[in-house]
Amino acid sequence: MKEKREYYIVDKRILPNSIQSVIKVNELISKLNISKYEAIKRIGISRSTYYKYKDYIKPFYESGKDKIYGIHITLMERAGILSDILKIIADEKLSILTVVQTMVIDDEAKSTILIKLTRETTKKLEEIIDRMREVDGVKEIRVTGNN
Repeated sequence: MKEKREYYIVDKRILPNSIQSVIKVNELISKLNISKYEAIKRIGISRSTYYKYKDYIKPFYESGKDKIYGIHITLMERAGILSDILKIIADEKLSILTVVQTMVIDDEAKSTILIKLTRETTKKLEEIIDRMREVDGVKEIRVTGNN
């Protein structure tokens, strides 16, 4: 029986140094168009460590063409806050599929924004989320993806 694979999105800061080093090697290979050997040498990990993990590590934006992502946001009550969030999305020319917001309870509202991203725009998602976090009144942001 084939073992079922499970996937998680985790903050790379909690990963062991060996895994982070493999990520750095893959980034060097991609950005500088250098050989695996050269990238492994620059990062300073063993070849066996790299080859042990390389097939199991990919940025989340490399898995397909178009993807639908849900951005789940807890917002403090402030006039125009949702508009500020939507402007960030519009500035990147992303497709918004739907927006749902609950009514304000205890000075907080929950919003879910479904967006459609291409492989190229998915690479910007982390930056877009960081910009949303800077909006005054954004309490929490979670991203879910499917496809």
